[in-house]
Amino acid sequence: MLEQADGVEVGRANRVAWTAILGLLALDLLWLPLTRVTVAPLSLIVPLAVGGVLAGLGRYYAVCRAEPKLSAALDCMGQIVAFSPVGALFSYLVVTPGLPLQDALLHRLDLALGLDWAVWLGWMDRHAWFSVPLTLAYNSFMFQLVALILVLSFTGRGLAARTMIVGMILSGIAVIAVSGLLPALSTFAFLDLSPADYPNLRPAAAFIHLGDLTALHVGEAVHIDLTRAHGIITFPSYHAALGLIILFAGWNHPWLRWPCTLLNVAMIVATPIDGGHYFVDVLAGLAIALAAHALACRIVASGSAARQDIGFVGRPEIFAKP
Repeated sequence: MLEQADGVEVGRANRVAWTAILGLLALDLLWLPLTRVTVAPLSLIVPLAVGGVLAGLGRYYAVCRAEPKLSAALDCMGQIVAFSPVGALFSYLVVTPGLPLQDALLHRLDLALGLDWAVWLGWMDRHAWFSVPLTLAYNSFMFQLVALILVLSFTGRGLAARTMIVGMILSGIAVIAVSGLLPALSTFAFLDLSPADYPNLRPAAAFIHLGDLTALHVGEAVHIDLTRAHGIITFPSYHAALGLIILFAGWNHPWLRWPCTLLNVAMIVATPIDGGHYFVDVLAGLAIALAAHALACRIVASGSAARQDIGFVGRPEIFAKP
């Protein structure tokens, strides 16, 4: 059975996740007073408190009740809840130095690769029926994360769930850090497009981030409710990174393997239009996801048996029955 993880693997996964979350929180709190960004306090405090409570319950069910499946689900949920506002705040803070925007460079890199975003937009507008399932897939990542945590944890694949969360956190920190060094607006903004230029499409996140992003970049005062914060990262694409990490996690369950693969390939394909991303954003996000997932596998499962349990994208011969 897959759920053979002992306290060493579980403890290592929890330590890495919470060290990253709390370290990033400390950086946020040190950086915040140096900027003109203010935060609605409860939008940070409440998720952290909920994450801490879930972590405490996870520890209780692991140590006092010997229920590793429930413990894994509680641990992973707590880490997602706590990381989300901390990572969102970090993504806002890294824009405040106001480094030069890199849209022109990213656009040139796309063209150098033979990838013309405007041509892709035109094709999608002429085949708008194709955009509907892609947009649904683009918006599915949070539902997928929660569903996979529950399914993997309660079917004896707790290490796979923990690996997914550690990979999500590591890739998130890396993506946000790079986005601060190479800030960009979006393809729609760079090409000066309006909805009239693509009348048959309804991109999920083409413009919603631009107000906050431009204000942060020029040093204006910005007040953030972290429960409603927009994703303001252009390069690299965190959506693409999450798509690959979730795909790897879903591969560990025989019933979810192919549905999860199809859904996340669709999410990645949707990212250039629905997220207003350059193609190089997507490629960079996928590269970071590969590195983060490989590192998460090494962190969570140091023993050979544990590595077999989570594998790189899973090994069918060691799957537990669902």
